[in-house]
Amino acid sequence: MSKLDNPWQAFTLVTLIGADLAICIVAGVLLGKYIDGKFLTSPLFLMIGLLAGLGLGVYSVYRIIRKYL
Repeated sequence: MSKLDNPWQAFTLVTLIGADLAICIVAGVLLGKYIDGKFLTSPLFLMIGLLAGLGLGVYSVYRIIRKYL
């Protein structure tokens, strides 16, 4: 029997994955913009923050999905 038999559990899982990925990316971008403002390096840390947030978000989603596989 699957852990996602209940449609509300599946809806919750999909919502959690989307929110987690979005929060990680936005946090990385905001942190990158903040560091860029401090060191006056316009797009450098924004891009690093974006990539770091994306990587952390993908890893976090992997850890969430791993519980259901």
